[in-house]
Amino acid sequence: MVRVLGVDEAGRGPVIGSMFIASFETDEEMLGRLTEIGAKDSKKLSEKKREQIRDQLDDIGDFKLKEVKASQIDEMREVMTLNEIELMGFVDVIKESDADQFTVDLPEPNGNRFIRKMKKELPSRFAEKKFVAEHGADDNYPEVSAASIVAKSAREKHVQVLKNKYGYDFGSGYPHDKPTIKFLETYMEEKGELPEETRMSWSTAEKIVAKKNQKKFDEF
Repeated sequence: MVRVLGVDEAGRGPVIGSMFIASFETDEEMLGRLTEIGAKDSKKLSEKKREQIRDQLDDIGDFKLKEVKASQIDEMREVMTLNEIELMGFVDVIKESDADQFTVDLPEPNGNRFIRKMKKELPSRFAEKKFVAEHGADDNYPEVSAASIVAKSAREKHVQVLKNKYGYDFGSGYPHDKPTIKFLETYMEEKGELPEETRMSWSTAEKIVAKKNQKKFDEF
């Protein structure tokens, strides 16, 4: 019986909150079941549909979930790129598995190179395992679709916890989202700092801090 494992992330780009990396492992013969329940790229699913599918995944396979907090991302970005942070997260969930085949959603241009880099960080028992790294894997491989759903569900729950904590609907937490920027600017104005879940290494956060410091300087 062939065991397959898919890996994907959610929350790579936001200025607020954690990134979540998920793996989903199941028997190859169960992949049709994932397709039957509608598993596909989580970005193409409504929240309601995504959570309906998420509730069924526990009966189809096993998942691992890794949270990389904003402060950890900031710290690691001092010595590595975001792609490398994601790669290390993928390695962390893969190395706990004894699956036969591994498929990941590719975060950089060259799939073969990304696979070589993963294998370099993995134990030697993975050297001869089959790996696939492709753009759009979350839409083309049901096991990666399932991982995408697990990661996205965890990220959305995390965001809701933060909204409840701060009593403010800041939208998605992404830099392009106006409610997100408004929240950060208002918080900075009132508290003199940004929320602890902010990714301070993001240019969005740096600009807000610089703007506040400039205002203080001008007032002085």
